[in-house]
Amino acid sequence: MENLPQKLLNLILGQLIERPTPHQYRDTTEWRDNIRYLCQARLVCQQWNSLATPHLFRNIVLAYTENKTQAWDQILDSEVVQHARSVYIRTSPPDDYPNGDWGEIAYEPYQSLLESIKRIEELENIETLYLRFSRHCRGSETFASEVEGSRDRQQVLENLFPAMHNRRQVERNRPIRSLTIENLQNLPLPHFTSSNLFKDVMKDVDHLHLMVVEEYDDDGPDWHMHCVERRIFEPYLHREWLTPFSNHLVSLTLYFHDFWGVIPGAFDGKGLALPLIKTLTLGNYVIGRHRQFDWVLNQKSLTSLRMDKCAIVSYIIFPAGEQWQRYELSTHDWDECPASSFDTQENDAVFSFTRTWETVFDDIRSNLPRLSDFRFHCESPDTFFPVRPETLFATLHKMRYCVFDGRWMILAGQDMVGVRMPSDGQFEVNRAEETEAGDDRALKALLEEIRMR
Repeated sequence: MENLPQKLLNLILGQLIERPTPHQYRDTTEWRDNIRYLCQARLVCQQWNSLATPHLFRNIVLAYTENKTQAWDQILDSEVVQHARSVYIRTSPPDDYPNGDWGEIAYEPYQSLLESIKRIEELENIETLYLRFSRHCRGSETFASEVEGSRDRQQVLENLFPAMHNRRQVERNRPIRSLTIENLQNLPLPHFTSSNLFKDVMKDVDHLHLMVVEEYDDDGPDWHMHCVERRIFEPYLHREWLTPFSNHLVSLTLYFHDFWGVIPGAFDGKGLALPLIKTLTLGNYVIGRHRQFDWVLNQKSLTSLRMDKCAIVSYIIFPAGEQWQRYELSTHDWDECPASSFDTQENDAVFSFTRTWETVFDDIRSNLPRLSDFRFHCESPDTFFPVRPETLFATLHKMRYCVFDGRWMILAGQDMVGVRMPSDGQFEVNRAEETEAGDDRALKALLEEIRMR
């Protein structure tokens, strides 16, 4: 190996470490295994050490810890950190307090983390930034246990974006091109996103990945459907996060933890032009309007479309006594069903939506001429992995239709997606089975067209 050119040896050593995923950052054991071989390679000789070290410190982590942030501060004081190309910031402990209990978090370490965030302006070569908040948050109307509050999250952003801004004022620094925010709270921050600081930082970002989280509520998942954030955030996302920067986005990922796009908020992408977009990834997106998907079909530069756990709503049921009119929803694309349809209560408002995946797949094939990669899947982990497209495939999964009955429902693990019909016959609505032949034909035609391309 002494006869290998140094450039080739450098490429070989770089293969000893896999590109980290957010999951590996959370799992200390897996992350340690990931870097073990590279650490061993550094011990071979001085040449290997000098070549392996930049790979080892290519990705660095700033995480909340009760031991403050001494390790982060120490590494930033070392010259080796200038090799870093990506930074992962985690504001919550590794287990994220699964029960939502944020009461144990110590004030002093959290303030230390906020101060340390500012030091990313010292990193000259970072191009990728990944920020992960806690899975649990509290809205303005929710009654939740102690969780990572909206003010705490806002403070993180208010420390992070000035540091990003200060970096770009230094000519030798690389611009941050990729920004990922996991568990972004669905709480509009209009003063922040309308500021010149926010706009100045986002001018450089052409790879944007957002995972949006809804409020955590002790009373269960039904209640937060009525929260004001669920109604107003999606238009705000469209208006403040996407439209001002749409002309230079190359890759865009939009995930929500819960179904989104139709009820109670609405996202139709109307007027959203992404002239340079190559890769679009949608997670948990629900289609409930005939023209709702047009914003995707209008992106003619798309080469890769990934749809993870996306569905079409087949039936919409607003239980009696529920003031669904406060959602301010238009019902012009829905067919109203007779009273007591599907064994519902007499005063329930029941609608059906007739669109199928067959028409969506055909529209994708006809309207996206450059598409050469399509994923349609529903079995990826319940975690946000924007950098792991290999976890998605193109299969006609049975969870591609859903029902809204006061909350979003998919009967996971069963063939039936729908609700029980009246007692005369006691048969079940199975929208996925009803549309299987047409959906399957259209999906196969789309995949064949992509293979030909």
